[in-house]
Amino acid sequence: MYRLLLITTLAVGLRAEIVDRIAITVGQQVITELQVDEELRVTAFLNHQPVTRNEEARRSAADRLVEQALVKHDMEVSRYPLPDSEDVDNYLRQVRADFDSHARFDRILASYHLTENTLRDHLALQLTSLRFIEFRFRPDVGVSDSDIQNYYQREMADWKESHPGAAPPSLASSRESVRKALINARTDDVLNRWLEEARKQSNIVYLDKSLQ
Repeated sequence: MYRLLLITTLAVGLRAEIVDRIAITVGQQVITELQVDEELRVTAFLNHQPVTRNEEARRSAADRLVEQALVKHDMEVSRYPLPDSEDVDNYLRQVRADFDSHARFDRILASYHLTENTLRDHLALQLTSLRFIEFRFRPDVGVSDSDIQNYYQREMADWKESHPGAAPPSLASSRESVRKALINARTDDVLNRWLEEARKQSNIVYLDKSLQ
């Protein structure tokens, strides 16, 4: 379920000239080629996976950046509260907790050719998107007892097929997890509809056609 203005620097020949390449424009915001590559590296780092730079991966990274640009613009226009430095610090601490030590975190971060400041920038954009979802959509999501019971019955039908002879978990013990699953599914549905409409209303130009 549920990234913006950095400069692309590329070595050109032996002269090592600096080139700033804009990949996508979203209204007045720009997404550079470096941002797309950084999004690939940050995502790989957070998922503890090697970096993949094929067309599918690059398009997915570009899509995430476009969506974040749309979200950031709406939050600024609507005056939704943006995450502050303390919020980003807390998120960074959670990321660090996935590693045995600060030294290992720093070493692996460097192996992805990332700095802590770059990671913080991406985490701040992720938090912006998460906060936008919380403020914009979750208050409108309601789950009734009948919704929970119907979902539970559907899930248990599949569960019994894959666990023949075993006793299924009770509705009482499953209620909270079912409620969260329904809220997440409905939030995703509302968010996707909003993003689709926001894309239509925004002037999005792909200067790098391979990302379209």
